[in-house]
Amino acid sequence: MKKFIMLTAAFLAVFLVHETSCARDNGLVITPNLQFEYAQTLFNDQDYETAMVEFKRFAHFFPDHDRTDQAEFNIGMCLFNLKKFHDAARAFNKIILKAQENPRTEQAFFFQSRAFLNLENFGYAQIVLQNFLKLTEDPETKDRIYFDLAQILLAEVRKGKDASLVPARQYLLKISAAGAVKYNVDQHLAMILRAEHMPKKSPTAAGLFAVIPGGGFLYCERYHDALITFLLNTGLMVAACEAFNNDNTALAGVIAFVETGFYAGNIYGSISSAHKYNRAQTIQILNREFSITSRLDPENNGYEFSLNYPF
Repeated sequence: MKKFIMLTAAFLAVFLVHETSCARDNGLVITPNLQFEYAQTLFNDQDYETAMVEFKRFAHFFPDHDRTDQAEFNIGMCLFNLKKFHDAARAFNKIILKAQENPRTEQAFFFQSRAFLNLENFGYAQIVLQNFLKLTEDPETKDRIYFDLAQILLAEVRKGKDASLVPARQYLLKISAAGAVKYNVDQHLAMILRAEHMPKKSPTAAGLFAVIPGGGFLYCERYHDALITFLLNTGLMVAACEAFNNDNTALAGVIAFVETGFYAGNIYGSISSAHKYNRAQTIQILNREFSITSRLDPENNGYEFSLNYPF
């Protein structure tokens, strides 16, 4: 019986060793290139969530591989395409802080700036590119920085910061002759010029016209508001006069007090309407601008640029 137990144990040991050896021989061995290509395929298929996981897996298991930097950049691109712009900006910043001179670092600056732009953090979007401008000597890169800075400032104008037109024009004028053709600088400058010299409504004139209730809104082409303001203010004035003529001074005082607020609002609203009118006209012009956008082209290991002109 003892011999039987020993033989059985020996047989099981040999069997387990054999099975383990077969599993090792037939099992799938993940190589760095295989892992990266799998993640890249997912990225190409726009499955950014899964691609990001696989790129992170690559960076974790192969931290010293020569494609790890590319994997980290692609993680940032996955976040950018998923519209997780805050996380994308942090991912690109990690690449920038390595201070390596390579195409990925260059693109990290641009895409980090665009991440902040999508967050409407115009200040940080500009700072990123201004810092990059101090580090690069390449003329083509400088042209792209100047163009993107102008785009950020024009985006600020669309949000109501009219003073940004002047620095936007200055950045466009710094672009080289070759870059001016590539980025359609002449069209941009022409649009900025039209925005600066478009017919405008004077806030001062609007305030003066508002002496007659509704006159300021009428000047700003807000006819519906002009009619309502005129009727409301006129009605309150007439009611106050009637109350006073009927010796109801208390009621007359209350109505006059209320009317004073509406009358002041009529003047303030008219001045504000003039500013809004001018801003709307500027935005309407700038929304027809040319713009250059770029995206990662993973199949060719480069970047594609496209020209857009909204109608």
